[in-house]
Order: sequence, then C-alpha cells, then structure tokens
Amino acid sequence: MGQTAASEFVDVPGDTTLWKTQDIPPQRINLPLEVGGHFRWYYPIFGIAALLALSSSIKFYSVAVQNWELGNSLDRMAWVAGVVGCLFVSVLFAGMLVRMIVDATSSLPLLILTRETLWDKRQLDKPIQWSDVERIRFQSLRDTTVVYLKLARPVYVRSGLFRMGGAIKSGLRSNIIVLVSDLEHEDIVGKVIVALAKKAET
Repeated sequence: MGQTAASEFVDVPGDTTLWKTQDIPPQRINLPLEVGGHFRWYYPIFGIAALLALSSSIKFYSVAVQNWELGNSLDRMAWVAGVVGCLFVSVLFAGMLVRMIVDATSSLPLLILTRETLWDKRQLDKPIQWSDVERIRFQSLRDTTVVYLKLARPVYVRSGLFRMGGAIKSGLRSNIIVLVSDLEHEDIVGKVIVALAKKAET
C-alpha cells in the first residue's frame, strides 16, 4: 500500500484487540492512498481447476473419436457438449489466473483514493468523484470482498471478463463493482472508502 507524502488525510476507526475494545483512537491515513495487488492463497486453485477441465475435455474428445461411429445422436451431442463445456471452463479459469497474477505483480497502483475521487485503474479510464456516488454497499463471500457503487451519472467501464466482479462488456455503467479483497491491506482500504464516501455526503 503506497502512501505518498501529502497534507491531506482521513481518519478511520482503529482496530480492536483482545485487550482493548473501547476508546480506541482512530488511525490516520495519508491521502492520496495508492494501493497495489497481492497474491492470495487460492490463486493456485484456479490453475488446478483449469488443468482438470482441460484434461476432462481431452478425455471427452478421445471417447468421441473412438466411438463416434458406434454412438447414437444423443451420445454424440453429449461428447461434443463435454468437450466444449470443459474447454470453456479451462479457458475461463486460466484467464482468471493470468489476470490475478498480472494484477498481483504490477508495480503500478491498482486503486487510488483521494479526498475527492476513487480510481479503480483495473476498469476505469478516469477517477470517479465521491460526490457522484449515491449509494455504497460492501459484500463479503468467503475470502472475497467487493464494494458496490451506485453512481448518479454513468461512467465508461472497460471489459473485465476474467476478473471477479468485472464487466463482461465495456460500456457506460451506473453500477460499479470494486474488488477489494485482492488489494493490499484490504481492511484499511474498506475503511477509507467508507470514510471518504461519508465525508462527501456532508
């Protein structure tokens, strides 16, 4: 998490501990806050899933080649569906793994937060003004945390087919999904987003 020298800052709630749960002083975060990606424990699972799906696709193809003449129309449809389906899953998981690795190894920040704007450089060509955010909502599922932003005016979003929560097609969107869990210090990032959104409301 990069923090450049700046006169601006935002205070976020401090973390509780086993020994102290009340009267915890806020944590001061300098702005702009530049956040990079990091490796998650589950990344190899996508690679394993891609290899298993590819292996299954090859098996379906082998069975189809050996038994095509003997099989009926339903058998042939099942073999073709198996080959195409498993190949699609393999490409999907392989693409997601590559995308995760590229994000995690990038030397450039993936998310930049300032007092006035949020810029998710993974999908946006320019920053979003906090004043344009009408509603904000967090959702966590297992180890994945995303932030849903409802905007007053649509912005252009790049395609993120192989990214969790990414838009399938590029175009104007009023609902933006920001993947937080693949970023450094996701807990602090989440708190900063909430704090800056509240400041913009006031």
